[in-house]
Amino acid sequence: MTKEEKYSELLKTAESLIDPKAGMIANMSNMAALIHHGFGFLWTGFYLAGGEELLLGPFQGPLACTRIPFGRGVCGTAWKEERTVIVPDVDLFPGHISCSGESRSEIVVPVWNRGKIVAVLDIDSRETGTFDEVDGKYLEYLCAVLSCSIDSGLRKYIADEIIPRYDNFDKGHGRDHAENVIRQAMALCVRYDVNPDMVYAAAAYHDTGLCADRKTHHIVSAQIIRSDAVLESWFSRDEIDVIADAAEDHRASLGHAPRTIYGRLIAESDRLIVPETVIRRTVQYGLAHYPELDMEGHYARTVEHIDEKYGDNGYLQLWIPESPNALRLEELREIIRDRSKLRQCFERVYAEEKAELNF
Repeated sequence: MTKEEKYSELLKTAESLIDPKAGMIANMSNMAALIHHGFGFLWTGFYLAGGEELLLGPFQGPLACTRIPFGRGVCGTAWKEERTVIVPDVDLFPGHISCSGESRSEIVVPVWNRGKIVAVLDIDSRETGTFDEVDGKYLEYLCAVLSCSIDSGLRKYIADEIIPRYDNFDKGHGRDHAENVIRQAMALCVRYDVNPDMVYAAAAYHDTGLCADRKTHHIVSAQIIRSDAVLESWFSRDEIDVIADAAEDHRASLGHAPRTIYGRLIAESDRLIVPETVIRRTVQYGLAHYPELDMEGHYARTVEHIDEKYGDNGYLQLWIPESPNALRLEELREIIRDRSKLRQCFERVYAEEKAELNF
């Protein structure tokens, strides 16, 4: 099992484990145990933000420091700079606070709740270089699960009735895509004072309009939301209108800014700008909708689409400054500018996708 697959399994467990009525301390306790035993880290736990210091919270592992000042060590730095901090070698981190001589690498992730950092998740490893962007991404998702306790009935309805619709779409817009957009939306929404259930619903429905066509799918998605009477079990009609507007506004080529913070969150979360993933989704869509094209035809279509959307003069806009998309977009643009790199990546992805289709 890969690291991503293991985190995906932990996420599913966490979503069913978190109890909104139990309170933050109880849920942090279970979350720390889930992550700690899932990966066998040296130390996994939370520090609670209070005044000008972090106070030790629920944890798994050896004895720990009780208080950490604001801006000090890895935990204090993550709190001060409001970002995930990855330390490949703790001995090389200026001002590192050593709570255990066994620690060799560390990652600290802020826990946000309605726009404020309420805690940090701190994890230590016995080995150097343990943590990378994959850990950062999924640990941010797990921290969002702590803060965003989605109504269990809504979660079940979406899992049973909405997400399966994506199985009928092309691979680039399948179930995995929908679930990734939901996770990213939840990780971003905790930085804002918004209703997490509304964000969750908008993210889940955002591409359901593909049952009609790609050109108008954003409009159809909004229509599907407004016509779904079951949503009235959790939302008012005004809230349903906001959810529908958010789903409609997610499309990158729309030509105007999303109307609400909910629309900006969904639009940003739909921009999963990982260079290879962007190229792979473009190839997958082409193979599904233009099967008559040969490899050169698909390459020409891929270049045209990626240039138009992601190139230096592309129409794609980013809406949430806290999103990691800005750096990833520049990485993608570097590949786009170097046609040999783009061609090399395309050929590898194309061969893999064709092989899977012919399997």
